[in-house]
Amino acid sequence: MTLDRTPGAASARSVSGNGEDGNVRNSADGPFERFLRTIGWLAGAVVLLVLATLDVAVNAVQPIVVLLAIAVAVVMPRLRAATLGTGVLVLGAFLVLVALTVPSVDYGIVPFGFTVAVVGVVLIGLAAWRAEPVRAGFAVPLLLAGLVLQPTRLGNAKAAVVLALVIALGGVITSAAGLYLRMYQTNRHRQLIAAQQAQRTGIASDLHDYVAHHVTGMVVLAQAAQTVAASKPQAVLPALERIEAAGDEAMTAIRRMVTLLREPDAHARLSPPGTIADIAALAGHFTSDSGLQVRLSIEGEADTVPIDVQSAVHRVVMESLTNVRKHAGEARTLDILVRCHGRPAAVTVEVSNDGRGRGGGRSPDGGYGLKGLHERTAALGGSFTAGPRVPEGWTVQAHIPTRGAR
Repeated sequence: MTLDRTPGAASARSVSGNGEDGNVRNSADGPFERFLRTIGWLAGAVVLLVLATLDVAVNAVQPIVVLLAIAVAVVMPRLRAATLGTGVLVLGAFLVLVALTVPSVDYGIVPFGFTVAVVGVVLIGLAAWRAEPVRAGFAVPLLLAGLVLQPTRLGNAKAAVVLALVIALGGVITSAAGLYLRMYQTNRHRQLIAAQQAQRTGIASDLHDYVAHHVTGMVVLAQAAQTVAASKPQAVLPALERIEAAGDEAMTAIRRMVTLLREPDAHARLSPPGTIADIAALAGHFTSDSGLQVRLSIEGEADTVPIDVQSAVHRVVMESLTNVRKHAGEARTLDILVRCHGRPAAVTVEVSNDGRGRGGGRSPDGGYGLKGLHERTAALGGSFTAGPRVPEGWTVQAHIPTRGAR
């Protein structure tokens, strides 16, 4: 193998995984999230304490009612979606029943205290956000109606109208906020599902490419071992060892990928994606396995290329080498050229051979391998071509921009 790097080319280096491969982590909240949650609970406790003190000070309501309101405020946010909806529904029905059946009494400032009013309005927003949708559809308007009807039991009609309007406005605002949070979370969940599905589809494509690559190499080595078995029996053992190693690598890749396909939220990690620096080792293995002369040239600063583009370039080379094994048995030389343009703004990879067979395999519209490369480069905003070259041979070429890639 001939390795030709221009002066500006980056040196090869090993790539280690950083654990950030696009998988969604279900880890515990970090210190900052826990700090915000603690601040929120403290702020809520202070507000409840102030409201309770105000209710008791002005004799607006009995202390037992204040304590019940505080208990509801503490318990309700911890309930599951279905239980929360049922609880709010029962509370709303109770308030409506009280407003319609209990006779009017001179309660002073408000009929049931500031604490109950504020807790009820907050529960409306909480139910609109987190309660089970069907229950929330009944619970939110029922609780809002129960709160708005309470001021009608006041002796002062003017004060009753003002309080009812204030409570109604607060309930509408909190319910709108809850609905916004519900839609936001639903949208995030849909995006998460779509990302996981796209990742699973990519893993399935990778599974095909890895297996095709390793199995093709095993077949070539087995055929070579059979050819030289009679004349050079000493060459059979190294070939068998390489077949065993390729089989182990293929099985390892299959196990990891199938694990991710079965458990999209699992913490299993694939090996680090192939990079431009890894192409040298890929070409070296191909040379030792096939005996072809491989000329590799990498131009430009490969280290600055985003990892998605590097992985796609590596995949183009790997699939091209697999197709050469399958369809270009008479090839003598193989050229791999990787150009990183404009610091780089784009990367071009070209793999060509001088074989008489269809060294590129099927067309992008007809075969799984090249079709997968066509889809991968198109997803990154690039272009992909594969076809015969003059006077003989086959060329695979991909041009991938780096803008917007990760």
